Amino acid sequence: MSEIRGLLFDKDGTLFDFQATWGGWASDLMLELGEGDEAVAEHLARRIHLNRAERQFAPESVVIAGTVDDAVMALLPGLPHLDYGKLFAWIVEASERISPAPAVPLLPLMERFRAEGIVLGVATNDAESAARVQLETIGALGIFDFVVGADSGFGAKPEPGQCLAFCEAVGLRPEQVAMIGDSTHDLHAGKAAGMVPVAVLTGPAKHEDLAPFASAVLPDIGHLPRWLAGS
Repeated sequence: MSEIRGLLFDKDGTLFDFQATWGGWASDLMLELGEGDEAVAEHLARRIHLNRAERQFAPESVVIAGTVDDAVMALLPGLPHLDYGKLFAWIVEASERISPAPAVPLLPLMERFRAEGIVLGVATNDAESAARVQLETIGALGIFDFVVGADSGFGAKPEPGQCLAFCEAVGLRPEQVAMIGDSTHDLHAGKAAGMVPVAVLTGPAKHEDLAPFASAVLPDIGHLPRWLAGS
């Protein structure tokens, strides 16, 4: 895979282990939004297919591959005293306080890629500001040449806008870039842009869900160097 000169990563479920990063955070947030009322928290959790007892999302949750807008629209009917703008801002602000759980030791891996001359980017359906704060929290923001979110003006995955924006920003052709993600949204976006779609299994989706749309399915991003070497 020596022709690959850029790696564009999804964030949640790819750079970060999805359940370990977001399951507990979301469980606590439902109680916060419900103002301490367990019944309200449980109702909100059901709306986004979140098991608060296990602190995990079901694979069909809109939160997994969706945007903040998708999460707001799912939760808003259960919070009639809030309007869209207030709930959106609440979720984004809360997400900036998260402590991400990297799927693998992230900094050494990314530094290895950079030493090999590979251009790195992040394309997420989260808000760009939240993504930047979360990456900065683990000291990784400066490693990436480009970070784009669903609110950055390039659309959201599965549309290819974020992927094409990365190529334009860093001067690579789509076929020189691998789009790495844990959901079909990521893979469809990469494929539509002309990139090489690569799946990882650090999100809720299973191998059989991702394999039909991926050039390769890897356990996690730590297996990328071997894949890039053509093994």
